[in-house]
Amino acid sequence: MSKGGDKVKKAVVKRDSRSRKAAAKKEVRRWIIGMIILAFALLYFFPILYMILSGFKTEAEAAVPAIFFHPTLVTWQKVLSDISMINYLKNTVFHVLLGTGICLVLGIPATYALVFARFKKEGRGESLYNWFVTTILLPPVAVLIPLYITFKELNLNHMRGGLLFLYVGFHLPLCIWLLYSFFKDVPEEVVEAARIDGCTNRQLIMGIIIPLTKTGIMTAGLLVAVFIWNEFFLGYNLTTNATATLPVYMARFGQQQGQFIAQLSASASISCIPPMIFGWISQKSLIKGLTAGAVKG
Repeated sequence: MSKGGDKVKKAVVKRDSRSRKAAAKKEVRRWIIGMIILAFALLYFFPILYMILSGFKTEAEAAVPAIFFHPTLVTWQKVLSDISMINYLKNTVFHVLLGTGICLVLGIPATYALVFARFKKEGRGESLYNWFVTTILLPPVAVLIPLYITFKELNLNHMRGGLLFLYVGFHLPLCIWLLYSFFKDVPEEVVEAARIDGCTNRQLIMGIIIPLTKTGIMTAGLLVAVFIWNEFFLGYNLTTNATATLPVYMARFGQQQGQFIAQLSASASISCIPPMIFGWISQKSLIKGLTAGAVKG
């Protein structure tokens, strides 16, 4: 019996040893993979980091590439005291806030109608939705000439809100496309029960649809805001210096300001940091929103 017990103990010890070795190998493999991923992340993020750091250099230090330097806020003070740059920033914030808000105000009831409205012809809601989606494929360059003529004739290029009409028109289909799958996940029984109880469409949207799809609404609003913030083509071709946005300012920086690397880096940081911070704060909602409804059944 003692010999049998010793054999069992040796087998258990050997099995535990193998398990520890396997766990150690797995941990080492995970650590190596993590280091490789971190190295690639640092490699891709380094240009952005260097740009941000260059904003804290003087022009003489920024002209010579170097990682170690004496940081200063002189460059940021020059950039933030530039009235023209602040005006470009105000224009961008104006379009992002109003454009995103209008897209959501129009997109939520429009998507509700496409999903839950009772059309006379069966399948009309899906056909209208497909029409909205296909408009996303239209490149802005295809309609640039008629838009340019319209803006010039109506003097819209001198108005801050001129681009707002275009941003809403171009991004409303995107908003509807993002909201559609979330609204489709809302059980029709809930909507029918609310209608039987006497709820109006407004009460349905405000009291049931929005609370149940708030993650999708946040996702749609975030993506629309980022797209409007980064939009360059329309702003570059259809605005003046007084009505242009921040990406246009960055493109015209060398012509207007000169070859000042430190100031350009600080201005570019102002253009990049807000969407980066906003995306980092809302990344959980964004990931949850984009993956919601991916697996059904």
